[in-house]
Formats: sequence, structure tokens, C-alpha cells
Amino acid sequence: MNKLIIFSLLTALLLPLVSVQAQPANASPVITLERTPCFGSCPVYTVTIYDDGTVVYNGGNFVEVTGEQTTTIEPEVVEQLVAGFEAAGYFEWADEYTEMTVTDLPTITTSVTRDGETKQITRYAGDSSAPLALPYLEQWIDLMGRTQQWTGVSADPSGILHGMESPVITLQRDPCFGFCPVYSVALYADGTVVFTGIANVATIGVQVMQVEPFMVTSIAEIAEIMGYFDWADSYQEQIVTDHATVTTSIQTDSRFKRIVRYDGDPNAPIGLVRIEDSIAQLVAPLVSADDGPVSMR
Repeated sequence: MNKLIIFSLLTALLLPLVSVQAQPANASPVITLERTPCFGSCPVYTVTIYDDGTVVYNGGNFVEVTGEQTTTIEPEVVEQLVAGFEAAGYFEWADEYTEMTVTDLPTITTSVTRDGETKQITRYAGDSSAPLALPYLEQWIDLMGRTQQWTGVSADPSGILHGMESPVITLQRDPCFGFCPVYSVALYADGTVVFTGIANVATIGVQVMQVEPFMVTSIAEIAEIMGYFDWADSYQEQIVTDHATVTTSIQTDSRFKRIVRYDGDPNAPIGLVRIEDSIAQLVAPLVSADDGPVSMR
């Protein structure tokens, strides 16, 4: 009986310590992200990134892993995140964008601390007045904090609206075993281009730029003529391993198609590679520092 009592007391004392272990003792929270419920199966979770690189995730509903989980990223990456938010104009934006033009969507709250100053923004996913870069910055936190391992949700720029318009074209380049550029691009019909730099690129963070609208629509038209909508959804045969995976999507008035290609699958149409290259060319200065200037806004 005495042993049982002692064990119970030790358990009661240690449990609070276990729950606190995920909170780094000498670190301060720098970036937070919270995704709330919607009328549906939206993932519900929070993420806190500390200045020492500790990432603390807490999963709620509609995620693969519930409860608290931790991982670490390099402190330099945390600094890149803060610098990226600052460069995008985060600290100058309004504190909330919560107009409900469309109901039943989730609310996303972010906060960033810079030089002791904390800025928090609450965005309802249906408020079209929010800066276009904001939902991409929210997604960037997920990418840099590696939350997909717990949420089971891949970052998908094709679902981010610009006003009431979805991207016409998207491109995502995933990591490889090496120094492949890791980034995503979303192209809108009005010529708006959103670049998200993840790793091994000249520009880390979210950049919004403008090109001539025909530069976007012509890629979509050529892709349709080449047979993009008739190709397979996936080309992932790995004859040679450790290459990157490239995902594209194209949307017209009546059709949407996404293709995943492992960069090494010999069965992929050569036209698909050319389409990827055409998209990448629009953001070449952000991928490689050796290219010419790019027009920002």
C-alpha cells in the first residue's frame, strides 16, 4: 500500500513536468498560428515556433495526430520567418479581416514577435479584403514548421482565392536529397503571381509580383493544346532516387487538373516538363540570384 501511495504521489508530481517539457525553458515564442473549426472537416490545430527553433504543435479535430507534438528547426529559419513577414508588410496590416461574405469558413490567427513587439492578425477565410500575401504567409508557417507530418494536410496554393478568383496555374517543387530549389508559385488570371520560397532559393518568404495577364493565360492555353488535361494524374516511377517531385495544376472555366511528376520518371510527357519550365521562368529571379530584376508590388 505504501509503495502504491508513493507511486501515486510521484506520478502527480511528474505529470505537470511532462506537460511542460514541450515548452523550452529559456526560449520565447516568436510565431504562432491557430486554425479554428469550420462547418465541415477543416483541420483544427495550433503551432508555436520559439526563437531557439522549437516547434510546438497541438492538434484538435480533423488532423492525423491530436494532442501536443514537438520538433525543431534551425534558429536561422525562425529569423528568416520573421524577416519574411516583415518584408511582406505584416506589421503594417490591420489587426483583423473578419468580414463574412461567405459563411461557415475557418478563422486563422497568426502572431509574429519582432524586437519585443508582437503583432497579431485574425483572418476569416472568407474575407476577400485581406492582403493576398496573408494566407500564403499562414501556409508558409505550416511549411517551415513541418506541420504536415501531424495534420496530414499538404500545402495547396490552388485553393487560395484572390478576391473571388482561384489561381489559374500553380507549381510546387518539393525537396530532394541535395540542394534542389524548394518553392511554390500561384498565377492568377489578372497577372498576379505569388511566390513562396522555402529553401535553396534566392528569396525566402512570400513575394507578390505582377506580370502581363497574357503571360499567365498563354501558358494555360498552350498546356491545354498540348494535352495537359488528357495526361495521367501522376508520374512517379523512381528509376533514379533522391530527385524532387514537381506538382502543377491548371484551372479553366470548366476544368481543373493536377499532375504530380517525380523528376526522373521517363514516362512523363516532355510537354509537361516544358510547362513546368514556362511557369518557373516567370519567377526565375526569385529562384536564382543570378537572374535579372523582378517587378514587385
